[in-house]
Amino acid sequence: MKKVSVLLVVVTAIMLVLLTGCQTSRTPLTANEFKTKAEAAGYDVQDAKSQFAEGVVSDYLIAVKGTTAIDYQIEFAVVPTANQAIDSYHQNRTTFENKPGTATYTSANVGNYSNYYVTKGGRYYVISRIDNTFIYIDASADYKDEIASFLKELGY
Repeated sequence: MKKVSVLLVVVTAIMLVLLTGCQTSRTPLTANEFKTKAEAAGYDVQDAKSQFAEGVVSDYLIAVKGTTAIDYQIEFAVVPTANQAIDSYHQNRTTFENKPGTATYTSANVGNYSNYYVTKGGRYYVISRIDNTFIYIDASADYKDEIASFLKELGY
């Protein structure tokens, strides 16, 4: 009986590793890489760095989807340090958690990345960080699948 229990624990541990993956770090995109991929996916990308005080962000791009009206936007930031990105991640996650309504969410915090995807009150919120970069989204839940597909392509 003990052999079966040990074998079950070992098999379960192996399955967890295989199902969750072994990747503990990801490579962040540069602003130029984000812009190129977003434009290729049909987004109009705008530089919004001037909205911030000097030194707050290294780059800040907004990728807009929609031809006649804006359907949603994806904000991509490069900040000077990973700690600043981590602080922004936590502040935005707290903001999303405090929104009213019942939520369904997924999150991860592994190695050099963190992400939090939540659907709540008809909205789809995303904060995803790799090193000193992060993506922020507040969109209608109608676009969740489209956004999730694009984020997967980006590695965020």
